[in-house]
Amino acid sequence: MKSNRNIPFGYMMRSGKYIAEPAESEAVRQIFEMYLNGMSLKSIAAEMTVPYNADKLLWNKNMVSRILENKRYLGDGTYPQIVEQVIFDRANVIKSEKGKTALPVDNATKYLRSLIEYGNNTGCRRLSVNDIKRLAVTAINMLIDEPTLAAPIDSVEYKPTAQLTLAEEQIKEQMSDSAADADKLMVDILRAVSMRYDCFTYDDRDKTAPLLEILTQHDKIEEFDMELTKQVIKYIVIDGSTVSAVLINDKTIPIQGA
Repeated sequence: MKSNRNIPFGYMMRSGKYIAEPAESEAVRQIFEMYLNGMSLKSIAAEMTVPYNADKLLWNKNMVSRILENKRYLGDGTYPQIVEQVIFDRANVIKSEKGKTALPVDNATKYLRSLIEYGNNTGCRRLSVNDIKRLAVTAINMLIDEPTLAAPIDSVEYKPTAQLTLAEEQIKEQMSDSAADADKLMVDILRAVSMRYDCFTYDDRDKTAPLLEILTQHDKIEEFDMELTKQVIKYIVIDGSTVSAVLINDKTIPIQGA
């Protein structure tokens, strides 16, 4: 273990040349990975088990920051490469953007950022507040269009009533009639939708029933609604190119068009 940092963390000297020190170089790669997965500098420092040097066994956020900014990890004529260019660049873009947001963050923004969880894929893209709003709106509108997406598998039973069957047949007749009253048709469709979801049975012991009640009684939204989002979505998971919403009843659904 080196007693100082004349040799950058991650490297060691052998036969007059710098080579990657196995444990430290792996720690460097882990730091970049954790940072890209959304962890703060302070949280990363708390995870470090490889001492920074003999005099500093514990890490702090400034040490982590220096690791993220050290271009030696990209490799040159003196130091071997430890971190790929694309990973280094992505981490430092994120770091730069965070440095620009020194102003106080309002509660809505804090909530939106807390809504996102990043997966294990280091290629996860970082989302702006507007991106998060868009994903929440998309997920909620999907569920309003098809509330049964929120039902856990095997918890749904559909038994259409005679009244619903008749209503759906009347709607089909109106839709085939070019002279049908469009306003009346829309009212009948909405009434049939309500009747349709009344025909589904759900397990009332969990959070599914109240969730479905919210979804079936709410119109599609055009703008982000924080209170509705809190009632429907627990968090949104970003894992590489995959985007999913985990609902308050722990059902996970892919967000289409994300």
